[in-house]
Order: sequence, then structure tokens, then C-alpha cells
Amino acid sequence: ASYWIVPGASRHLYAAKALSVQGKMDQAADEAAKAVQDDPSNAAARGFHALSLNQLGRSEEAVKEGERAIELGSDSSDAHLDLAISIKQYDAERAIDEARRAIELGPENSLAYEFLMNCLLESQRYKEAADLGREWLVTAPYNAVAHSPLAKAMAENGDRVSAANQLGYVMLLRPDMEQAHAQLRQILISILREPDGLQRLREIAATAPDSPRMLDELAWLLATNPHPNARDGKEAIRLAGHACDLSDRKIAALLDTLAAAYAETGDFPRATRVAEEALHRARSSGDTDAVKLSESILSSL
Repeated sequence: ASYWIVPGASRHLYAAKALSVQGKMDQAADEAAKAVQDDPSNAAARGFHALSLNQLGRSEEAVKEGERAIELGSDSSDAHLDLAISIKQYDAERAIDEARRAIELGPENSLAYEFLMNCLLESQRYKEAADLGREWLVTAPYNAVAHSPLAKAMAENGDRVSAANQLGYVMLLRPDMEQAHAQLRQILISILREPDGLQRLREIAATAPDSPRMLDELAWLLATNPHPNARDGKEAIRLAGHACDLSDRKIAALLDTLAAAYAETGDFPRATRVAEEALHRARSSGDTDAVKLSESILSSL
């Protein structure tokens, strides 16, 4: 019985959002339209109706509905973001302005930050994107989605050291994000090709977050780089050891990196012990790739 005493507009708006999550945009738009019909002065209902119409390709209707939402809720962060999304393909600059207004009204509105970051990156306004990304992190320091576009903006601005560390935070917060790992590896390899690459890699290592995967990547490069002048075995031991400690020495691949780092410094007895530990871990966990790597390291010692 309590369900039926909820105002009609709220019920329809809730249903519209639920259907949208399920990808049923036609039904979501219908429910949003019913919410507007039940309460024409509801800015949130009109804003979501605008979004659903935009998803269906009915852009002109979406913009009109978004404009009406702003008239009804000029101080609503969400209303300005809804309009920004609806108007983007027609007027990218106005979309950017509306997104900025959404952030002014709702500094905690991460969706507004994300939308604006994407707009700035798409228009290659990398300095603005980097400045915005730093601002976003003040309100959402533990949001991997905030660190990732900031890394891209920094890399495009030529600040690859800072970009690498931002990707490290992504990997710390979301270890399963393989794209971040691939981007980090690409940046580190490109840095090592430069005349001062080793020093810059040390700079990254000095401020790297406690991401085992990032620390492992740095350590492996410092221990196994084909060019002897680009290797630093002692630093590789420090980084790989910390990665192993953070993972309770349970990941064979990290132990393999530590073994390679010991070998680079000439400490072959310790390298052998750690590689054997890695081989045991790999066999116990059924990690065939790590088994092959451990066996390869042992055969080279």
C-alpha cells in the first residue's frame, strides 16, 4: 500500500532510471514522459526525459526539454549536466559551459567532471583538462575514473612522469584495469628511450603509489632493460621487494621480478632462492605463465 502513496512523477522517474540501466531506452523515455505529464514543473523529470530522448536520437526534442529543465531548476547541477549532454552534438562549446556550471553548482558531481573532462580531451584542450582533473581529485581522490583522464591530459601535455603516477593510482584503485597497465608500460618504455630516461624513471619510482603492479613494472624495466646504462638493480630490488611485501609474497610473477633484480646486482644465491619460491607459488596456483618465467630465470642463473 505504501507504494501507491508515492507521488506519480517520482514513481515514473524511478521506473525510467531503472529501465535506462537495463538498456530499455524506449520504455525509459515513456516513463520519463509520464513523470513530466504528472508534474510539469519537475526539473529532474524533464532533465531525465531530455537524456532519454537524446539516447533515442531525438536530439531537438531533448534540447528543448533540457532547456525547460534549466528554466525550472536553474540552480540544479544535474539539470545543467542533462542539458550539456543533450546539446553536445549541436553546440560543443555551450555543452562545456553548461558542464562547468553544473560543477559550480555541485562540486561533488563526479558525472559532470567526467563529462567535461571528456569534452576537453576530445577538443584537445589538454591544459584545461589537466587543471580540471586536479580540481576533480580534490573532491574524488579515490575515484579511478578521475585519475585516468588526468593521466591522458598530462601525457598529452608532455608531463609523462606525472601521467605515469596517475596511472599508478588507477592501478592501485582498480588492479583489473588492463588498459591502464598497457598505457603505463608504453609511457615507461618511451621514457627509457630518452637520454635521461633512467633518471626520469627513478623520479617516477620515488613518488609511485603502492600499486604492486606498477612497482613490479618499474622494477622489471630497471632490472632487465637491454641497455646496461638504463638498468638500476638496487632500485629494482627496492621496488620489487615492496611489491612482494604488499602482496604478502603470494604472487609468483612479482617474486620472479625480485629474483631478476637480485640477479642484476650479482646476488645469484638470493636470486635463486627467490626464483625457487616463485616457482613453488606458480605451481601451487596453476599459473603456467609464471611457471615458465620462473624456470627461465632459474636456468639463466
